[in-house]
Amino acid sequence: MTLNRRKTLGLLGAGVSAGVAAAAVAGLAWPGIAAAADELGTGDSSMSDALIIDDFTQLPDSTIGGRWSYTSDRVMGGVSNGGGGYDKVDGRMAIRLFGQVSTANNGGFIQVSLRLDPHTLNADRYRGIEIDVLGNGEDYNVHLTTTRSFPPWRFYKHSFETSGEWVRHRLAWDDFTSESFRRALDPRTINRLNLTAYARDFEADLSVSRIALFA
Repeated sequence: MTLNRRKTLGLLGAGVSAGVAAAAVAGLAWPGIAAAADELGTGDSSMSDALIIDDFTQLPDSTIGGRWSYTSDRVMGGVSNGGGGYDKVDGRMAIRLFGQVSTANNGGFIQVSLRLDPHTLNADRYRGIEIDVLGNGEDYNVHLTTTRSFPPWRFYKHSFETSGEWVRHRLAWDDFTSESFRRALDPRTINRLNLTAYARDFEADLSVSRIALFA
């Protein structure tokens, strides 16, 4: 199944493979998702010095408010194919991004995204983002857009590694870079967070069980 347009996310079957997950993500009902998230938990998510963006215990909403969506380079003529959804991964409820990234036809990304309100986020009170990730050994990116991101493909990025075990990465604001902006990232302007498989031909399978801002 090809997922072309931006769409909100559903619950995947536990242990579903990337090859069939795109079909599973479409048209699923929400009853029981919040209960499943509460049962699974996400580890030490209640740290007093962190602002939780999402620990996937309040599905279909994110912890901070709003809902995740999936999109790909097909919105601009690319041919990457994939999907996103919520899944139980190695004992944790997580958001999962999967599919085949292709740079053909000027493409090269699939991603899941969450809108943020810079006026209530107060991201400048924190030093950066921390994420708990598990994946297939590939590198992935956090992309941040800002109130100055016109057109929307202007962003700041930070890459991170994955393995078959849960790992927590801390990504400092100062280490985000941009190919579009000359000035450094201003955390006060962040308005969207994207988890992205990006810029090369590869099979993606990324799970993220917790996203927070750290002080």
